Amino acid sequence: MPRTACTLALALTLARASTAGAGTVVVHSGESIQTAVDAAPAGTTIRVEPGTYHEAGDTRAVTVTKEGIRLVGAARPGRPVVLEQSGTQTQGIWVSPADSLAPADVELPPCGVSGMRLVGFQLSGFTVRGFDGFGVYLACVDRFRLERNETHANLTYAMFPVRSSQGRLTRNKASGTHSDACLYTGQDENILVDHNEATDCQIGLQIENSQHVRMTHNRAAGNTAGIVVDVIDGRQAKIASDNSVTHNELRDNNRPNTAPPGGETSSLPPGIGLVLDGADRTLVAGNLIAGNDLAGLTLVDFCLGDPEACMHPLDIDPHPDMNRVVGNRFEDNETDVILLLGTGQGNCFAHNRPKSLDAQLPSCR
Repeated sequence: MPRTACTLALALTLARASTAGAGTVVVHSGESIQTAVDAAPAGTTIRVEPGTYHEAGDTRAVTVTKEGIRLVGAARPGRPVVLEQSGTQTQGIWVSPADSLAPADVELPPCGVSGMRLVGFQLSGFTVRGFDGFGVYLACVDRFRLERNETHANLTYAMFPVRSSQGRLTRNKASGTHSDACLYTGQDENILVDHNEATDCQIGLQIENSQHVRMTHNRAAGNTAGIVVDVIDGRQAKIASDNSVTHNELRDNNRPNTAPPGGETSSLPPGIGLVLDGADRTLVAGNLIAGNDLAGLTLVDFCLGDPEACMHPLDIDPHPDMNRVVGNRFEDNETDVILLLGTGQGNCFAHNRPKSLDAQLPSCR
């Protein structure tokens, strides 16, 4: 047999062996989701029946370190599948390689340096609530899907994939963060975020230090800020570029800032629909941006937004370049657009409504 054929045959054999025995396991109300995860081989679907689940972990309610696990909540009308904080837990559902279960900084997971990855994770049909840290945390996970979940009163982040790729967050509902974003993509690549709803959060949806994230057909209403696309220093990934924010509704994002004093978002002023902070080559198109009491959109140089951080050497380019704002509708904002570009280049506006807006701003040629 040719060497390439032998290699392929061996790879297929190993793949089959790694998922041997994988199938579907059912967890009934009163049983443990974590016990089912621990016993499941890679590739297992774990179907969770309606009920309210309190798991025994000290820090994390449910921990997944295996590939291909699918957690499927079999929710029915009036009968949700609820994972609720218990005891000293600060994290709800935690998915990462084994080397990243206790990072010193959750935004700098060890797997982001070691190269350890998980492939294939799905979460659907769950309600996750009441955790002080994260409702759902993913680190270094490729080909994931978070679909039709609800995350409420998770105080820091609701859903947080970091250093992950080729994923999708779709048709989720999130509310009630106090200090950061409901639906977050950080240091990620090739993520689709679509048809979600974020309300009553510090930030509704966020793209941070990521590339090729598509954020489309979402609704962000009643948050402190609707959507933030930004680059920040001190992360493993150093750029925010080639992302898109299209066909979203960003309405009435005027909630008072609830971050604790000194927190990263404590200086975020309420009343902004969309913030572009130091990001490059963002397409902003076809959005409705309405009823925001400070500004519909702000496009700002990182150093103008955070001058104290720029008193020290940076490991990022802080200047926003080549962002395109086209075909959006601005209604009833205190100010539709605020530009604080610093030395940012090539940012432009075209075909927005009201038409008079474009006449005051750099045009797209």
